[in-house]
Amino acid sequence: MVFEVKILVFVFLISMVGELASAQKITLTGKITDANTKDPVTYATIAVKGTSVGTHSDFDGNFHLELTRIKDSVTISSIGYQPKSVLISSTLVQTLNVQLQPSSQILQEVRIGPKGYVNPAWAIMKEVIRHKAGNDPRSLQSYEYESYSRIELDANHLSEKLLRKKFIKKALSLADSLKITDADKMPVLPLFLSETISDFFYQGKPEAKREDIRRTKTNGIGFEDGTLLAQLTGSSFQQYNFYKNFVSAAGKDFASPLSDSWKGWYDYELDNRNAVVNGKTCYQISFKPKRPQDLAFTGTIWIAVENYALYQIKATIEPSANLNFIHQIAVQQQMESGKPDEPWLPQKTRILLEVGQLTSGSSGFLAKIYTVNKNTISNRVYPPDFFKNTISVADNAQTKDERYWDMNRPDSLTLAEKSVYHLIDTVKSIPTVRNYLMAADLLINGYYREGDISIGPLLNSYSYNNVEGNRIRVGFKTNSSFNKKWILGGYLAYGTKDQDVKFGTSVDFILSRKNWTEAGISFTHDLNQVALLSDSYLYQRNNLFSAFTRFGKIDRRKVFDQDIVTAYLKRDLFKGFTEKVSISNWSLDPQFLFQFNDPKGGISHQLVVSELQLETQWSPGSQPLLSETVNRAIHLKSNITAPVFTFRYTLGLKGALGGDFSYQKFSLNVSQTLKLGGLGRGKYSFSAGYIPSTVPYPLLENHLGNQTFIYNPNAFNLMRFFEFASDKYASLSYTQHFEGLLLNSLPLIKNFKWRLVGTANLLYGDISRNNKINIFDNQSIALKGLSNNPYIEAGYGVENIFKFLRVDFIHRLTYRDNLNSVNGSPKNFGIKISAQIRL
Repeated sequence: MVFEVKILVFVFLISMVGELASAQKITLTGKITDANTKDPVTYATIAVKGTSVGTHSDFDGNFHLELTRIKDSVTISSIGYQPKSVLISSTLVQTLNVQLQPSSQILQEVRIGPKGYVNPAWAIMKEVIRHKAGNDPRSLQSYEYESYSRIELDANHLSEKLLRKKFIKKALSLADSLKITDADKMPVLPLFLSETISDFFYQGKPEAKREDIRRTKTNGIGFEDGTLLAQLTGSSFQQYNFYKNFVSAAGKDFASPLSDSWKGWYDYELDNRNAVVNGKTCYQISFKPKRPQDLAFTGTIWIAVENYALYQIKATIEPSANLNFIHQIAVQQQMESGKPDEPWLPQKTRILLEVGQLTSGSSGFLAKIYTVNKNTISNRVYPPDFFKNTISVADNAQTKDERYWDMNRPDSLTLAEKSVYHLIDTVKSIPTVRNYLMAADLLINGYYREGDISIGPLLNSYSYNNVEGNRIRVGFKTNSSFNKKWILGGYLAYGTKDQDVKFGTSVDFILSRKNWTEAGISFTHDLNQVALLSDSYLYQRNNLFSAFTRFGKIDRRKVFDQDIVTAYLKRDLFKGFTEKVSISNWSLDPQFLFQFNDPKGGISHQLVVSELQLETQWSPGSQPLLSETVNRAIHLKSNITAPVFTFRYTLGLKGALGGDFSYQKFSLNVSQTLKLGGLGRGKYSFSAGYIPSTVPYPLLENHLGNQTFIYNPNAFNLMRFFEFASDKYASLSYTQHFEGLLLNSLPLIKNFKWRLVGTANLLYGDISRNNKINIFDNQSIALKGLSNNPYIEAGYGVENIFKFLRVDFIHRLTYRDNLNSVNGSPKNFGIKISAQIRL
């Protein structure tokens, strides 16, 4: 009996031990990361197999989960990644660091149930939109916070051609020795890393922003000016507000999942009514675009139950979207709740931008941006001139002090991130890398940099026309390595047919970089064309078009020999307001029949012009950037939709330096980019001018035509060169980029990712009686004035052909029978081609 009692006690004790063992908690902690980029996977689901127990990773990919019983495994899943199961051991405290492999998986189609079914996510989304105005941070009078930004740019997916190059092999061996590789041991070459700590300020009415950069640390291949880079990589450029109907990124406008038109852009699925994130109960809703090619996101939002505010979002642009070169854009954001009844502000933001290979022999690029905001203050009242300067940089911003960064970073750098700085320094010293950078500068800016001088521009090196024959040109300008204040330039050109040497020289001096002030003087002896004497504000920025005007039968455009001396002074008087004063003296020695009534008496065939010109430009929202290594003014437009106003007044000085005429000219230009949401982006340019004086026809406004095959958005593309002139005029040009509208919905066509574009040009003009007499006295020209009818042309086209070609089909709607003795009948329909790079 005693023995039996002992057995029962023993069994009881064994069972109690088992109960106690099973009641002990098993704690799981770890971090979920992307297997390729090693970035945290935010809000991943960690589910315990066979139970309803689970949790989510936080913004930094970390998770914590406690189990009361031993279980077999956990499964980690996240949209855009392949799920992964991990076994659980019996150890009481376990660390599970899991890497997820990206996949092309997107949300499944929403299933529509029986008649009368209502998607439960819709009711929640309606409340989100109803509370949107109060939850939008823009409803605050103002806010400010301290911000930390880290940006890293890497080259990845290097082509086999690049991998065979010695300098790439050497750089990658360094990266491998420093353990800078991805999870698949694929080669990654760091190119740039920056860290910035700043104070950011926002004011609602009137809307204004300011960023004071306190410290910056930058290192990059081909990026030398840390002060300039700090102004381009600070918190001002990492602002993502999903309460806006469209979120702008990479020059595109993406429909927000919180857009007022949410139902027209997205399909939604309610995943969890009671998701608990950092102690907050949220509705977890997944979403995907209705049309894969649309500029819209795929992802998940967490909406706080308490006030229907956005608490977290994970949004990705899939490769199927109508974008060039970009494989992926991913934005993760977590909001921070401040005072009760006030909108929440972004606390942490992580952005991933992956760019594919531009050519088969190049590499891809991976940009990683991480921003953390803290010490938020709302509804402060600022002095009236507080937002006068949009961006400022502290004098000691580039002070090297590792202790400062260790104390002020919100999180410490990993060993690999610390190694990036060292690797970039090493790679920069490789001679072949420097050669590649110079080649890139040649393609982008048209100049080849060789020490203290830059040779170019490349486009102007050769041309052929019926006046000069083969024209060979060599030019140069000095860069900041030569001198940070003085800029010297010049060129020589020679024509094999006219056997004439042309040349030019210039000297510019930077008086101040703070309020950019420069002055200069130049002299040129070269050929010019009366047809190109337009007062157009924009056409000279089209370098390709300007180069092609040197080709072909240029004698039809009234060629003349010109000697021109110009001196100028230019200054930024205050933010967004620039004034320029210039004085010039130039001669017109025609290679065609030309005459005018000389005010000094008789008929003259050569014209001498002396003129003073005042130009005022106002660009609201434009912020000058400071740089010690770039010898030109750099202006950053914080609001691309703000119009730009330019006014010019020109005074002809009779008798000064031999000037033949006294006259006045007035002209105005207004240009603006328009964000039109689902319709894409539009851009218009309005110009008007008035010449109240009697002048020879070369001094009138000779409206810029285009008889090249290159499309020029700043010219009248079916107007012939030297066809119309005016002394009072008004013109409007408009271009509409429809992005993927319509073509994204057409079978087969949508796979090409083509985009529609529309254009229109309108011109009203007239010539006074006296100036008409001057024109008609010259029987050798076909120039005419516009009658009471406007000149109109309209077009449509397709862009993004092979990612960079654009074809425009243009119709001339008026003056279709405008015959002349030089060019005959006009072309009433034309096809123009242009090359452009648009994402």
